[in-house]
Amino acid sequence: MALNAVLAACALQAACAGVEVISGSGGAPGGSTGGTMVGTGGGSGTGGGSTASALLGRWTRVILLIADDGQAHESRTTWEFRQDGSAIRTVTAWNLSQGVFDTLTSVAQWSANGSQLTITYIAPATGTATFSYSINGDVLTVGPDQYARLR
Repeated sequence: MALNAVLAACALQAACAGVEVISGSGGAPGGSTGGTMVGTGGGSGTGGGSTASALLGRWTRVILLIADDGQAHESRTTWEFRQDGSAIRTVTAWNLSQGVFDTLTSVAQWSANGSQLTITYIAPATGTATFSYSINGDVLTVGPDQYARLR
C-alpha cells in the first residue's frame, strides 16, 4: 500500500473518537512527544449501577503510527464487557506497509464501583488492575485512554 494511501486512511480514521495518530520518532502514545488524542472524553455516568451497565458492549481504541522509516503501523484494542462480569480484550497489531498482523486475546473478569473499573485477567496473563473510568455518550475513558463504542 502506498504511503499516501495509508496517510489518507489515517486521516479518515482520525475523525472518530478512540483514534490516536502518532508520527515521527519517539514517545509513548499520549506522552509529551506522542500524537494528539482525537475525540471527546471526561464526563461521568449517573451512579454505580447505571454507570456499570453503560460499560456493557464493545469498545475500541486505535493507534496509528508512521515510523521514521515511513512504515505505517496500527494497534487496535477492543474490549467486550459482558453482563455476566466477563470481559474479552483483543489487541491486533498491524504493519500496514507490509500487510502483516498479530492478534492477542485475553480473558478477564470486570467490576465497576463508582468511577473505578477493576479488571482481573484470567488468560493468557494473570493479574488485577484498577483504573478510573468515565463514559460520555459513545466514548469510554479508561485512565488516559479513550475508546469508541462499537455498534
